[in-house]
Amino acid sequence: MSAPTLVSIRQRELGDRSFHHGTEIEPGLLEDELLDWWLDHGWAREVPERRSLFRLLHRFSGCAEREPLTQQEVSQYALAS
Repeated sequence: MSAPTLVSIRQRELGDRSFHHGTEIEPGLLEDELLDWWLDHGWAREVPERRSLFRLLHRFSGCAEREPLTQQEVSQYALAS
């Protein structure tokens, strides 16, 4: 199972990246002490019930972590080959 989806609380910046309130933070961008600091200070929140678009669309986002689509999602959203 994948790690919970991480979302930004309020407008935040990290380097040249800007995150609006509720925006998903790319998996792996915040790690170890930096992740702990953001969580402890309320700058980010882990949301286990929210699926990561970076993981779902890994071929387009370049994310190393993957989360498969359900069969219902494939039949509803994917193009027939």
